[in-house]
Amino acid sequence: MKISIHYLVIICVFLFMVNGPGFAADNTIIKEDVYVVIKPIPGFGIYANSMVPSPDSNHLACVAKKGDKYCTIYDGKPLTLYDSIAKGTPTFSLDSEHMLYKAKKRNKWVVNLDSKEGKTYAEIGIPFFTPDCKRVYYVVEDLGKQFVVLDGKEGAKYDGIPQERNLTFSPDSKHIAYAAFKNKKMIVVSDGKEGTSYDQVSSPRFSPDSKVLVYPAEKSKKWLFVKNGVEDGKQYDTIGTYTFSLDSSHFAYSAKKGDKKFMVLDGKEGIPFDDVAMPIFSPDSKQLAYLGIENKKWFMVFNNEKGKPYDEIKDLSFSRDSLHHSLTVRKGNKWSIISDGKVGPNYDDIALPLYTTDSKHLIYLTSNNKKGRIVFDGKESQPYDVVSLVVFSKDSQHMMYMAKKDEKWFIVKDGKESAHYDGVALPTFSPDSKHYAFICLKKGVWSIVCDGVEGKAEFAGFLKDSSIEFDSPTHIHILAMQVASGGTTPELKFVKLTVDIK
Repeated sequence: MKISIHYLVIICVFLFMVNGPGFAADNTIIKEDVYVVIKPIPGFGIYANSMVPSPDSNHLACVAKKGDKYCTIYDGKPLTLYDSIAKGTPTFSLDSEHMLYKAKKRNKWVVNLDSKEGKTYAEIGIPFFTPDCKRVYYVVEDLGKQFVVLDGKEGAKYDGIPQERNLTFSPDSKHIAYAAFKNKKMIVVSDGKEGTSYDQVSSPRFSPDSKVLVYPAEKSKKWLFVKNGVEDGKQYDTIGTYTFSLDSSHFAYSAKKGDKKFMVLDGKEGIPFDDVAMPIFSPDSKQLAYLGIENKKWFMVFNNEKGKPYDEIKDLSFSRDSLHHSLTVRKGNKWSIISDGKVGPNYDDIALPLYTTDSKHLIYLTSNNKKGRIVFDGKESQPYDVVSLVVFSKDSQHMMYMAKKDEKWFIVKDGKESAHYDGVALPTFSPDSKHYAFICLKKGVWSIVCDGVEGKAEFAGFLKDSSIEFDSPTHIHILAMQVASGGTTPELKFVKLTVDIK
């Protein structure tokens, strides 16, 4: 694999730009070890931009070329050679235990799961894992028909199966549902059983408890909901967004009748507006809030009670215990936060309001006169050129965020600035909330910082989509890149950095 120094710089700058983000604890010592995961392999050209880390950052896969053939490399081992490896693969299961990819074998495509091939077909969609990571499914097109393959078993053949936001599994992974075209009509197929034919159907969705399957359907130019195969009776001109409460006991959706739109909660129509959107249930499932627009004014409706008018509304946030909520509103050209009914100061912009995990504190980002601040329980931080999303420790006692000032970046932890760097990213607290880590860029070299102590191991960059993982309160690992020694042109090797904090 040939790679230019210019490309290395692009990797590092990209990582710095897309990732958000401490101070040295007394007598903190860190011990680093670097293990090679994938290194240059004679005869193989490795595609660096195909690198995919497992969700736990313990494994690494990529695509490589040998001659006119392609293969997946898994933790440094080349696998079966094919004519092509599909874009978007390989991919890992969420538990990091399995890996699959789509490959071309002569004029057919095949899905390879844990080095085991499935049946070949003319066309195959991107394969996916079920939520429990135990099964694989994908859409196949063969001989002019489309069908779903689940666990290697072919489903019924249809005229077409939309793939975008269509195939869905119940949260418990026991049930599958999808919309399909049949005889110029549309149906929803659930666990292999076909529902009633309609002129159109929208994406099916399961309730959080996996007991209810719903989808909107059009019949005779009217729309209605179908729940577990039964029409609920009410028909509308259109049906929009729809959602369940977290405990599955309530169901809300937007609908239009005539020139008015409204939210329907458990079958009861709410206040009519020119438009409605953004239905949100509180974490305890007892409150429904949604946006209503009337005569160009914006209202937030809580439990079917219409709030005050504003020029714009965004970012409704609930605390985890559902006892508090905040709303970001605009009057004129100024934004403010309304927290539990109390209006905060005005700013040019406000973003990313959130409550701490213990539900006791509210924090958000503000912008005024091109300067950013963090506001914590109404108290402003000092201004910076840029501020990032805040990261909280698990016990909610500590927080940190990335900030920029005078062309330098740093971490602000509990109000104190770290050393200044050319770039910082991936701020992470340990599970016991006693330690923290982030990565930094200094004079063109990346390294890790733990409890304010800079590591000595140097890297060309840290792998995109990899994360700092605490295996224990004092042990860390992350995937990174180094320039391999030797050879006439710079090449990369991909490594795992482990750190022990003492």
